[in-house]
Amino acid sequence: MTFDGGYNVMLEGAPSTGIAAYQKPEALYLPLFSDSLDFSLLQVEHGEAVTKGQILAKDPINYSVPLLAPMDGTVNLELAERHITLENLSSAKESADKTAEDEGQRQTLLRLGVWSSLARVDCGRVPDPDNTPECLVIPVSRMEPFFPAAETLLKDTIDQFGAGLDLFHKMLEDAQVLMICAESDSEIKTQIQSLAASRTDWLKLFEVPNTYPFDSPALAAQLNDLNPEKTWTTDLQTILAARAAIEENHPFVKRIISISGPMADTPCHHQLPIGYPLSDLGFRNGSKPLRVISGGVLTGATVAAEQLGLDCSCQALNVLEEMTEREVLAFVQPGFTKRSYSNTFASFFKPLFKEKSTTALGGEARPCVFCGFCESVCPAGIIPHLIYRYLDNDRPEDAYRVEFEKCIDCGLCSYVCVSKINHLELFRAERQRAIAESIEGE
Repeated sequence: MTFDGGYNVMLEGAPSTGIAAYQKPEALYLPLFSDSLDFSLLQVEHGEAVTKGQILAKDPINYSVPLLAPMDGTVNLELAERHITLENLSSAKESADKTAEDEGQRQTLLRLGVWSSLARVDCGRVPDPDNTPECLVIPVSRMEPFFPAAETLLKDTIDQFGAGLDLFHKMLEDAQVLMICAESDSEIKTQIQSLAASRTDWLKLFEVPNTYPFDSPALAAQLNDLNPEKTWTTDLQTILAARAAIEENHPFVKRIISISGPMADTPCHHQLPIGYPLSDLGFRNGSKPLRVISGGVLTGATVAAEQLGLDCSCQALNVLEEMTEREVLAFVQPGFTKRSYSNTFASFFKPLFKEKSTTALGGEARPCVFCGFCESVCPAGIIPHLIYRYLDNDRPEDAYRVEFEKCIDCGLCSYVCVSKINHLELFRAERQRAIAESIEGE
């Protein structure tokens, strides 16, 4: 198979593979929102005592997926806007209400907060629990800086992961499972190969170059001729959480997240409950202005200052320095410490190195110069600068005519653009418009 495009974004601040301990917080601040969910339907009242795993709120648009209490505590609805604050925290002996005899496995995953971590490949929305995909795509290797490492997530849990795969295969009515794994050798890859060898009739290992964004489920669907409307995706932790939910009735209220980037005090992994105070993680207490990105550096979203705790979808936090002043005489500096896809910096003559990432554009925004870099780096084989021009001129029908639907939202076109054009922002806006239009039509 031929792999076109792609580019390795090499940045400082990768997390260590270990999991750091955390201090029990005074309170949890659970956002009533995430990048794709809106928990607008409250299920608790101010001052109510709740137990671990209890439903606090639901998203009525996305099949009533719940926001769960990570610990026992007392609800405070007045302390922080668009948050449920849990105070008087204590550990729970019971994980959640016991499964009803007539409850199916899909409803159990919905009730215990696992189902919301599944997504449709074509639009990123939570899938309908009453529907069944033809294939479930799971990225094992993650190449965008910086997501939790498979070596951390699957350490000592490979058997549980295999049981989770079996569960999904049966629950999704014998759907095929495609796991994306980098070609580079590793102990985890050997273990994954062993899992696949004993499940060859329905589990396929899709080996890709160790280059971003070949870990993309959307790209894997294209390269394997899968129907994106009937292909779902999820992550390694969700597979483990599904097994724990079905076999042990455990709610999915804690995640291993990576806290990374050049401005993170100690880049590492943490296992944290939903709502853990961002202020307790240290990076908001310094003197330098920072930008915290939830998700990967290229595709993640800036965490708003109003958000007080971890949301239920967070997998990674990347901490960058917010540049508030222009770099003096930047246009005459040779660029020994900067990398560029165009190879125009003096660093071209150095061995490969990891760059310190900041929020600086590294130049002035200007109109497209038709350099073709975005086209050459695009793994989906489309023409980003042409699609951008169509969308920017309110001609979406022309954008779809040149296969805009193949865009996988990897952000590489924006990253390599010498004119500093934010293709990804406009592309995502069009996708959201199309999704909103489809929801209204349902």
